[in-house]
Amino acid sequence: MGEEQRRQHRIGVALEVAIRGTNRHGIAFEELTHSNDVSRGGCSFYTAHEIAVGAELAIEIIRHLTGSQSSFLTRGLVVRATEEAPDRLLVAVRFIGPQFPTYSSESTS
Repeated sequence: MGEEQRRQHRIGVALEVAIRGTNRHGIAFEELTHSNDVSRGGCSFYTAHEIAVGAELAIEIIRHLTGSQSSFLTRGLVVRATEEAPDRLLVAVRFIGPQFPTYSSESTS
C-alpha cells in the first residue's frame, strides 16, 4: 500500500505482537514479535515466517501498562511482505476485525 493510500497516521512503536496463521507452505505457526508501526487500521511487524500477501492472521497486540497488561485482539489481512534480510520479512497487515484504539491531540497548533 503506497503512502498516498494510507488513511490513518502510522506511529512507529515497538509493541509486543503475537501472530498466528499459516505460512505460504500451508504450515500453521505462532510467533511473538514486535510491531514496526501501528495505526488505527493496521500495523507492520518483522517475522521469520514466509507469509503470503492475502493471508489472514490472528493478531494480539499486547500493551504493558503500569502494573498490568492489556491485549487488543483482531484479525489482519497481509497487504505487503518484503524480505528485509535472510529469514526476516517486514509484513504489513490491514485490520479486518476491530480497529486499534488510537488517541490524537486535540490541539490545533
